[in-house]
Amino acid sequence: MSLKFKEVVDIEIDGVCMDDYPDFCDAYVECANKLDGTPLTEEELEDFNELDETRSYVNANAYETLIY
Repeated sequence: MSLKFKEVVDIEIDGVCMDDYPDFCDAYVECANKLDGTPLTEEELEDFNELDETRSYVNANAYETLIY
């Protein structure tokens, strides 16, 4: 069964570097949970990071993760 973007919550982004602004091409989802609270496995995270919706989410939210 393939994981869908809408089935994942508590998404944490990592790999954000200002040198990549505005594309943040190195940013990725480091960890996330399924709707039932179960953490995604490493394999599920890899698949999740390949989704177009995930890439769009990471790009749209990466800047907000930067700590000044």
